[in-house]
Amino acid sequence: MKVPLRLLDWIKVRKTGRGYSWRELTVVRNLSQVYDTLGVRSLLNIGFHDYADRRNRWWIDICRANKIDWHILEIFPANVERYKAQCPEADRHRITCGDVQNIEHLCQQPFDVIMHWHGPEHLLKDDFLRALPKIEAMTRKLLILGCPNGPEEQGAAYGNPNEEHVSFWSSEEFQVLGFETEIVNDKPPGHISAFKLMRSSSK
Repeated sequence: MKVPLRLLDWIKVRKTGRGYSWRELTVVRNLSQVYDTLGVRSLLNIGFHDYADRRNRWWIDICRANKIDWHILEIFPANVERYKAQCPEADRHRITCGDVQNIEHLCQQPFDVIMHWHGPEHLLKDDFLRALPKIEAMTRKLLILGCPNGPEEQGAAYGNPNEEHVSFWSSEEFQVLGFETEIVNDKPPGHISAFKLMRSSSK
């Protein structure tokens, strides 16, 4: 998999030398492995805001470099409208407004990779656990999750009430659910990157 250098993202260049954060590099490693062994043609990212901020487009840059067909599922209507106003016209169709808890009704077909990157903490734990089988059913090869490692209080942010942290997770909880996990101690309380290779991808 081609991993483009993002040298204009100076904050992340100073941290890791490549224009990605340490958390993002955990995704790069796992996504690269699946791409190189199984191939990746499509990716769904759950949750997105502010296309104008280049730091948020790291995974889009990877998709573009590797001709991966990418899409976004975003719950907050204002974020959807902001994305459409900021992105190139050719990419306006790539976003859908809706709740991940209804993913089976919002996506017409599965994706090779689904990334719920810093999303589980925005759902009540029971709601996420009910949604997880639906997310897995829409994932062909690799499911990626990210969230704080334990309690990290956060209220509504960017004018978006959905940004509130309403649940807290441990690495062990994701392991029980069948995920492999990495802990990145970038800032307190650290962050969990969780990865599950779907069984259907090994057939």
